[in-house]
Amino acid sequence: MAQDFIKLTHPEQLGFTSIKKEVFNSIAFIACQDEKRAVCEKNSAVSSKITDNQLLVKIDVKIQYGQNVTDVSNSIQTKVTQSIEQMTGLLCRNVDVNVIGFVFSAQ
Repeated sequence: MAQDFIKLTHPEQLGFTSIKKEVFNSIAFIACQDEKRAVCEKNSAVSSKITDNQLLVKIDVKIQYGQNVTDVSNSIQTKVTQSIEQMTGLLCRNVDVNVIGFVFSAQ
């Protein structure tokens, strides 16, 4: 059975904090939108999976035509992992970027 929450424990606190995977999807979606060379069209383009209390994120993107796919993907991965770590304190184990097409600008 898949986990829906990641449990954050803090040794000096009275309890724990649980974060639902949809929260991570939202963080990843917003971080992906910060990358101007790619388009993450819908929040449904982001999915996450929690296994053994570790987070794996998948993002479907369209990359601006003419941009280097590897550079843009690396930028998205960095932005997503940094955003998740900054907002939750959790290190994201994996961010997979699936390039599903290109965006052609009207000239």
